[in-house]
Amino acid sequence: MIRHAVIASATVLCAFLAAAPPATGAPGPSDGWQRVGSGTLGGVSGMALVEGAPVAQGLADAVVVRDNQGDRESRVATLRLRPGHAPAVRELPWFGVLPAGLEALDAVPGRPGHYIAVAGRGEAYHIVVADGRAVALGGPVALPGRHDGDSYEGFALYRDRSGRTFAVWATRGSGPRPAVVRAASVRVGAYGPEFGTVTARQEFAVPFPNEDEVRHASDLKVLSDGTVMVSSVSDPQVDDGPFASAIYEAGRLTVNVAHDAVLRLKPKNDLVPFALFTKRDNRKIEAIAFAPGSQAVWGTDDENDGGSVEFDRVGR
Repeated sequence: MIRHAVIASATVLCAFLAAAPPATGAPGPSDGWQRVGSGTLGGVSGMALVEGAPVAQGLADAVVVRDNQGDRESRVATLRLRPGHAPAVRELPWFGVLPAGLEALDAVPGRPGHYIAVAGRGEAYHIVVADGRAVALGGPVALPGRHDGDSYEGFALYRDRSGRTFAVWATRGSGPRPAVVRAASVRVGAYGPEFGTVTARQEFAVPFPNEDEVRHASDLKVLSDGTVMVSSVSDPQVDDGPFASAIYEAGRLTVNVAHDAVLRLKPKNDLVPFALFTKRDNRKIEAIAFAPGSQAVWGTDDENDGGSVEFDRVGR
């Protein structure tokens, strides 16, 4: 790996783990990656750290989503990561309208246990993770500006100093077609997210990866200071890879005097990877998460090789 230090529903459906066995084995390998899912049903497509739980190098509690579509395939799992121990992975039953292909996840600020999960077609689900299960409150809500054929992989929630919450989300883009990043205010009520008007829209493309099918935004998160972090991947459409990935400090989210979200993303030629994984690394990073301070966690959906996580630092 090369690093660049630049910077309750009427219908109840249950999805039990049928074909994505929990990860087992020795503590993380020497390269720092730890397996948290096996095979094509065990990938990590979105991730959020548990609010209020301690985070340090090698130590975190997280919730992850998997982009599975079968009725009895896992959608949500919890991770307990501790230094010197193999990850404790728990696949959760899902109660509520069953989504197909969850691709992104973030925690609702100030509401421990509450999350917004986003499916690839642009549907947002308000879920509560508690008591060993994931419960969807109400039905799915379409992301503003969604179009047929769009594919979404990045979603983040950000609370500004006034206490307002904003959502930022992105299509993944593909090859010459850049990702499209949008932002709007959001209120997470009892039965689902209520999005305001989109006040920011910007295209985003990366210099690396630069071959195979390039997905310019495979995940997206916003740090406490408004910094927008984006992961990008390449996929040769072969389940054994090889894959390549990069994480970028993509720009800034600010809020203007009218309380509207404003995006200022860097052009392609100004981007330098914060972390870079070549085809030799063979990692397809589809989930990123950040704790206050300097801790970060990357999550992969490596297809036949399952899902893995790795700790990193974002100190500046």
